[in-house]
Amino acid sequence: MSRRIVLGVLVLGVLAAPAAAQRATFTPTLYWDSGLIDTPAAWVAPLGGDLSFHATRVQLDSTARLGPKGSGQSYNFSVSASLWGRAEVGASVFTSDLKGGLFAKGLLWDQMDGAFRTGLVHWLPSMAVGMRNVGNESGLTRWAEPGTAGFNTSPTLYAVATRTFAMGPVSEPGARGATQVTLNLGAGNGLFSDKGSAGAAYAKHATGGFFGGAKVDFATSRFSTLALMAEHNGWDFNVGAVYEVRGLRVAAYLLEADAGSPSATSWSYRKAAFSIGWQTNVLALARGNKMEERVAQMERERDQLMREIRAGEARVSAFELQLRSVEGATEADRRAQRELLEQKLKEEQDALKRLQERLNARKPPL
Repeated sequence: MSRRIVLGVLVLGVLAAPAAAQRATFTPTLYWDSGLIDTPAAWVAPLGGDLSFHATRVQLDSTARLGPKGSGQSYNFSVSASLWGRAEVGASVFTSDLKGGLFAKGLLWDQMDGAFRTGLVHWLPSMAVGMRNVGNESGLTRWAEPGTAGFNTSPTLYAVATRTFAMGPVSEPGARGATQVTLNLGAGNGLFSDKGSAGAAYAKHATGGFFGGAKVDFATSRFSTLALMAEHNGWDFNVGAVYEVRGLRVAAYLLEADAGSPSATSWSYRKAAFSIGWQTNVLALARGNKMEERVAQMERERDQLMREIRAGEARVSAFELQLRSVEGATEADRRAQRELLEQKLKEEQDALKRLQERLNARKPPL
């Protein structure tokens, strides 16, 4: 069943491929930086100073003989910050042991860098490199269990590419569409490929460090989004859903969906996970609602520019019609009228070009 879910989401992504580039949005993963469920994405919050707080509970089975064990649940906490819209740094704390690790990610190319360009550059995916589990917990497993003998996962390095498409037309490059599809592909070592001494019993579908997935976002309102995700994290299949409204989010996941029940011969088994989180901005906390007012002002200015552009396009069309209508006049009258209309047409075209340049110079509100 999990394979069919993953295939269905990927097919949706292929169908969306001809659409325009969009600004993607991602939430923290189970234990680390932003991405899908357990895999990172080539994305950093575009507004510098963004802070994200995240808490996850993973349901464990106390009868498991291999792999993660517990009294029934495991809690993990993380906090991350965006720097200049190009880097993400943060820290995670694992379970009741209060052990943890650091993580960081750098965005090499944002797909929005090519949104106003043409050719191949316009279609380039976002690309990033990052690190997870930076610290002393070299024995950390993919379930964030510290001190496990035989593992060496500190640090874990990875590279990832991410591309988001809109399903249907949008008002301008970067604006959020009603439905968006994201495809994600990457590779890493450590947490993505190290089996420790467990060998083949560690996972059913190990890929040697390659991971990938897809996400479909539905804009349920202007300030809320429902995201459905499916991924392969290098070990097994995960599926889940995240609902976010004004920076607050809740999520539910089915981990290792294809792993089955706990057994004496395997480290992996099917688990449920739940998370809650909150994303805000340092400047917003310090300055109250000034940033929200600035966003509203930018939206009003953008709307006014769009109205002026539409009015300018209408005037240009009217002048072009008038130019064609003077063909039946006398030579002298036609020449005089044509010169006047051509002058007005050029003025309108120049004004329209300036308006479009002003609009393109403004990034859409984030």
